[in-house]
Amino acid sequence: MKKHLIALAALAAATSAMAQSSVTLYGNLDASIGRKQTLDVEVDGFGNLTGISKSGATKVDSSDLYESFFGMRGEEDLGGGLKALFKLEAPIAVDTGAAGSNLFSKNALVGLSGGFGTVSLGRIESLFKLESAAFNPFGSSAVYSPSARLGLGKGQLGNLISQLQPGFDLPSTDGSWSNTVAYASPNLSGLTFAAQYSAKEAGKGSVATGNYNGGAYDLSVGYVAGPFAASLVYGEVRSTDATASAVKDKAWLAGASYDFGAVKAFAQYGRDKYTQRNEEGSVTPKFFQLGVSAPVGANGTVLASFGQTKVSVDDVSFKTRDLSLGYTHALSKRTSVYTAILSEKAKATVGDESGSKSIVNYSVGVRHAF
Repeated sequence: MKKHLIALAALAAATSAMAQSSVTLYGNLDASIGRKQTLDVEVDGFGNLTGISKSGATKVDSSDLYESFFGMRGEEDLGGGLKALFKLEAPIAVDTGAAGSNLFSKNALVGLSGGFGTVSLGRIESLFKLESAAFNPFGSSAVYSPSARLGLGKGQLGNLISQLQPGFDLPSTDGSWSNTVAYASPNLSGLTFAAQYSAKEAGKGSVATGNYNGGAYDLSVGYVAGPFAASLVYGEVRSTDATASAVKDKAWLAGASYDFGAVKAFAQYGRDKYTQRNEEGSVTPKFFQLGVSAPVGANGTVLASFGQTKVSVDDVSFKTRDLSLGYTHALSKRTSVYTAILSEKAKATVGDESGSKSIVNYSVGVRHAF
């Protein structure tokens, strides 16, 4: 009898521990085949713009429409409404099987949550990335989302600026930030607040002349009421990996959406202000995006988005426009197929002269979530 009581006590303790803590393995795999093109600026020996060229290739690729990654998350009930939590997420290239240079570069965090909200520490996706993905129909797609390609100095826009002005590397508000402490408030009748800080981790004396010390921060406020949602993010980025930077960016991004049932509408507007240390003036790209998603039948969804960024660098003005169209079809709750196409046109103006070049990306893919 004593042995049975001991066994029952051990089983009860194990069951209690399992009820108080949980770990989930999950992820997303996106693979496709299609044509990808890129734009490049052409400059002479004096650094003057002479034209815009393009190049491209047919590719089997990964993460065209959805980010491919695998992850683990879990929480433990500490009692009194307090919970411990963790999240580990690793990007993966489905076409080659390669992981990122840092294994859990998407998210690697541990934290505590309760009635006060959630506090996390580690490597964390930025509020700018979450805002950008939430208020456009193509989410965080680096291939088809105008918000990811043009918004806040990212993607194609950042590529053109860095080519035209070597050394003017744009610090990215997007992606994941290392050495970060983050806070997210509880839902206050539809209103939420969040803040993140990426630590500098270097004394002033260790920063070379002409550079800013590293570090970044962002703040957001969001509101959801039925079919309406809106958010505003503001922040400053010098670097998000504790390194020094010659350029800093003060940026803000506003987004809104409304679900009409037959169609969901999206809108975004944002601006950067890039400043180089010990240099006068600034580079201020301005961005907007309008999009819709509409269900077609029981399993299909049509996606459409248009975005534009305008910026001036020295005596050169850039205007880049993206138009994306896509269709996704659910085969089950976890598996879908899709096709998408993007037309992008970049126009450069120098004085009274201007030139432009267009590219087209398209692909057909399959996505499985687990």
